[in-house]
Amino acid sequence: MASTGWIEDRWLKKRKDPKTGKRERTELWGSKTMRYRVCGIPGVKKRSFETLEEAKDWKAATIVAVKKHEFVDERDGEILLGDYVTDEWWPKRDDPVNTAGPMKSKIFNHIVDSQLGRTPMNLIDEDALIDWKRELKGRGLAPATIEVIWNHLSSIFKAAVGRRIAKNPCKSVDKGVRPTTSKGTKARAWARTEARAIRTAMPDRYQVIADLGMFSGQRQGECFGFSPEDIDRELMVLNVRRQLLWENGTKPFFKLPKGDKERQVPLSPTLLRFLDAHGNRFPSVKTKLPWLGPGNDGKDEATVPLLVTTWHKNRMNPNTFNDRTMKPALAAAGLIAERDKEKSKGRWGWEASREMMHHRWRHTYASVQLGAGEDPISVSHWMGHASPDITLRIYAHFMPDRGNRGRTAVDRWLEPELKQGGAASAPRLRAVSSEGDGSEGVA
Repeated sequence: MASTGWIEDRWLKKRKDPKTGKRERTELWGSKTMRYRVCGIPGVKKRSFETLEEAKDWKAATIVAVKKHEFVDERDGEILLGDYVTDEWWPKRDDPVNTAGPMKSKIFNHIVDSQLGRTPMNLIDEDALIDWKRELKGRGLAPATIEVIWNHLSSIFKAAVGRRIAKNPCKSVDKGVRPTTSKGTKARAWARTEARAIRTAMPDRYQVIADLGMFSGQRQGECFGFSPEDIDRELMVLNVRRQLLWENGTKPFFKLPKGDKERQVPLSPTLLRFLDAHGNRFPSVKTKLPWLGPGNDGKDEATVPLLVTTWHKNRMNPNTFNDRTMKPALAAAGLIAERDKEKSKGRWGWEASREMMHHRWRHTYASVQLGAGEDPISVSHWMGHASPDITLRIYAHFMPDRGNRGRTAVDRWLEPELKQGGAASAPRLRAVSSEGDGSEGVA
């Protein structure tokens, strides 16, 4: 039956000779062509074997795998990993231009252009991944960078499961093989003394970037794209309407905030004072840039008076700002080492400080808000998170001891009854019938 497949003997004709009652030989008889071919399994390409036993075993295993929706033809996995990435996986990507560049650089330099990239996908196992990690370490990559590249590799394999390979080898390896430098780490906020020292060490022109991050939780690109026109003095809110990003570090553009959503953030009197002081000292500069993605009333350009610009009144570049302003401020505050002069060319020479860049101002904002008792839903909106779940997952450790408040909540609720019955007496709780409304639960 077609549903179960069958095995063909390619050296003999299907029909018997009417005179001899035997099957005649085909032109393949005795050739190097594999004799037995499995056919007729729905969705599975024909496959040939040298022996009948091999054909029967493969046919039986394949039928089971097809029924479980787990079958992947081994031949589809013979493609080199690098070829799969270059010809199939990467062309289908549609990443934001500001992230596509760094992502492509890591993938093509350290996955495609590696021994792993020259290996058939169906042969990549735990040993191959261990060798690949050793190769990346030999290239001098930091553990955090290797972890990012590993995650890219896992995404590549995930897309190939069911098409090229049966399972993702990055997921099936022993836990000790997977890079885990950042897994389980908690977001950390600046202490008051740290925040003050960093801000003071920054040039006056750029201190307002720290203010926007610390007092309103804005991302770095949102700070760079912020305009005095986004301040609503009547409602005392900031309208986060855009971010300024760079394509491949060379082409600046505007786009909506992350998630393609504008948002409002409460404006504190102190931040308003800082913004006004900055504006009086460093007037905003009108900047015309391309607008990518939705928003901006469908226009492909936007002219915005930017609050923060460079000394030359140009738009801010994150790489330049991080290396020439943020990292020197961290060093001045004693949080990282001074730049190594022997490695001072370009962007090199600084101690690793990935966890101490602009996003820590956001962590500080979240910690203060949650610590003050603000609800996670509001904080999630102000931070521009997709859902409160993200806020809780990242920042739950900043919230006050909810157990402390909860363990006395019922006591306060019953306080009148306790006073009425005396300090030593406990309230008597009466069961409420299923027909009652629960209004007499305490007697």
